[in-house]
Amino acid sequence: MKKTALHILIMGISVALIFLWVASAELSYYSLQLTAILLLTLIITHRILKPSSFKLAESTISTMAVLLITNATGGLTSPLFFLNYFILFELSLLLEPLIAIAVSVLFLLFYFLTAEVGYGTLTYLELLAFPLITPFAYFFGSFYFKSTNQKREIRTLSKKVEVLEEKLVSEEMSHLKRS
Repeated sequence: MKKTALHILIMGISVALIFLWVASAELSYYSLQLTAILLLTLIITHRILKPSSFKLAESTISTMAVLLITNATGGLTSPLFFLNYFILFELSLLLEPLIAIAVSVLFLLFYFLTAEVGYGTLTYLELLAFPLITPFAYFFGSFYFKSTNQKREIRTLSKKVEVLEEKLVSEEMSHLKRS
């Protein structure tokens, strides 16, 4: 549970940093450049970090990049807005399924706070998809983790069976030698 809370905190900080970046008139012009730097960082960290550590880095960087790209290309009216939904699934599969719920709330806050006044009410319907998609992301993440744990248990049990078979064969061999 501590791990999940830490991941939620990290994701919250990353969304807050992107909000501060986008809210600044001077910095928002360089959103695409920051996205490129983030993607280069992702490639470099893939070579440096262990796979377990890389999952958090990948999730954080991809979330930040999607928020920057979406905001730079029109916010709620961006043709790339659907990437936000994919991020929810990515987070639930790479990290813990509970993260999808927390990030969905963070995304709702982010887009409500960064939305321009000229948006019509129909544009806000894009945000309605977050509460509708989040349970699916949570479900798929939970199913994936259960499946992964079952595969790990099967591997462990298979190794134990092999060890026991070897032990049984060696005992049979020693018993036959005695007879």
